[in-house]
Amino acid sequence: MKYYMGLDAGATKTFCLVADAQGCIAGFGRGGNGNYENQGVEPAARENRKAVEGALADAGFALEDIACIGMGIAGADLREDFDMLEREIYTPLFGKTRRVFRNDSMAAMRGSVRTSYGIVIACGTGVIAAGINRNGHEARAGGLNEEFGDLWTGTIIGRQGLYAVYHARDGIRPRTLLTDLFVKQSGCGDVEEFFYKMYRRELSVDDLQPMAKIVFDAAFEGDAVAIDILRTAGKYLGDMVIAVARKLDMTRQPFELVTAGSVFKGSSPVLKDCMMARVHEVCPEAAAVTPIYEPVVGALLMALETDIDMNAALYENLTESLRQAEKRYNVEFTAK
Repeated sequence: MKYYMGLDAGATKTFCLVADAQGCIAGFGRGGNGNYENQGVEPAARENRKAVEGALADAGFALEDIACIGMGIAGADLREDFDMLEREIYTPLFGKTRRVFRNDSMAAMRGSVRTSYGIVIACGTGVIAAGINRNGHEARAGGLNEEFGDLWTGTIIGRQGLYAVYHARDGIRPRTLLTDLFVKQSGCGDVEEFFYKMYRRELSVDDLQPMAKIVFDAAFEGDAVAIDILRTAGKYLGDMVIAVARKLDMTRQPFELVTAGSVFKGSSPVLKDCMMARVHEVCPEAAAVTPIYEPVVGALLMALETDIDMNAALYENLTESLRQAEKRYNVEFTAK
């Protein structure tokens, strides 16, 4: 019997799953922040090792029992990142065990489709578009943070909402429901108290979180200023998807577009609708889908499909096994 491993290393957590060739979950391990960009290589390496060794111990296996490892790793952005991570973390951890090493966005994409190709747009505190075509070629756009041009994230949407409150106070922009919502979130009595507490640093943006949710809620109520913010963000995200589709020669082909991240869970549909309208101008057969599995399962699928022809029966078996594992480990593996 062959066994396979999926590793999802991110800034919030690091998860690892082990399964057999039929998709039956045999072991699970977890660690903390596995992203070297947030805390350095050595701490990230410890959390990766903790998750991997935990999964192997839970399954009762050794690394030699693993036929292939699928890896979705945050911070693996440029070629030099992959080289450094292999040298400093993953070769010492895995040795010569066969592996598929990709950015964490690709694990999110693979966990959201029933094919080995597609495009993902992931937008939360950061934003990235990435994809893989039928020939196995990969491409991405963005994902390097605001300093390198990532214009619209959940953080930026919230900040634009806050700016709109300041602009409305000065008469630069129209009155907006955002004012009332931000004032309420702050616990202040009116916009003047709110402004001066922010100005004097008696309040911070941390006290106002989640600011992006405020913008989505205002747009849901029909606020024109909030709607304009989400329209602008949606068009930009659409342009990111189009950039990836063009690089992969997928613009005239049907493909599933995975929408992942907190921004796509907002109460107003304006951002997603505007994004898809922009995408369909260039990619008329793109179909938006929501995730099926969590990224660690996508990483596991990347390993499984190196040897196995994925089919409906295997997916059904995997899904049932994941449901049992959710109860066993008190962790969500299927997307909600």
